[in-house]
Order: sequence, then C-alpha cells, then structure tokens
Amino acid sequence: MNDLQLTVTLVAIVAALLYAFRHSAAVFVVRIREGRAKAVRGTITPAFLATIEQLCAEHGIHSGEVRGVARGRRISLCFSRGLPLGFCQPLRNWWAMSGWSARSSRS
Repeated sequence: MNDLQLTVTLVAIVAALLYAFRHSAAVFVVRIREGRAKAVRGTITPAFLATIEQLCAEHGIHSGEVRGVARGRRISLCFSRGLPLGFCQPLRNWWAMSGWSARSSRS
C-alpha cells in the first residue's frame, strides 16, 4: 500500500467514525423533504412536527434535518447546514417552552 492509499484509507475511516458518532448521539432525527417533516429516529410529538412544517412553509424550506442531541439532562436542537436562522431560532424558542428533557443515564 503506497502513501496515498494509506492516507485515503485513514481519512475514510476517520470520516466514517465521525459520521457514526455524530448521528448516534441523536435522541431523535426529523428529516424535511418537500416541506414535510418526518421522524426517522426517536419519538416525536405531532405538535413538534407541525411546528417544523409551519416554519418550513413560512421560510420556503424544502429539505433539511433537525436533530435532538442529549447534552447532560437537556436536549439541544441541531440543524443541517443551509437552514436559515429565521427557521432555527423560532424552533429553538418553541423547544425551550414545550420540549422535553433527556432521560437520565442512571435509569
């Protein structure tokens, strides 16, 4: 194996590990396709999905992803690139008022 092959192999392994780590930490994942929100991981309330779809309609968003990531006892929202602040901040505000906490790791 030459140096280039070794470098490419190592970069691919690191990228795969980062991808797996980033996506395994999500408590829930909501995908947006054609302006419709669908839970692809975890349990999501209909109200949360409706809020996402309403914001998509207001901002002309057709695709993206919203993830809930456990940070201690709280769940933070993370957004795919390209989603505008005008979409993200109202959803964060909604989440602060209506969202739920992460389960304790001691349960």
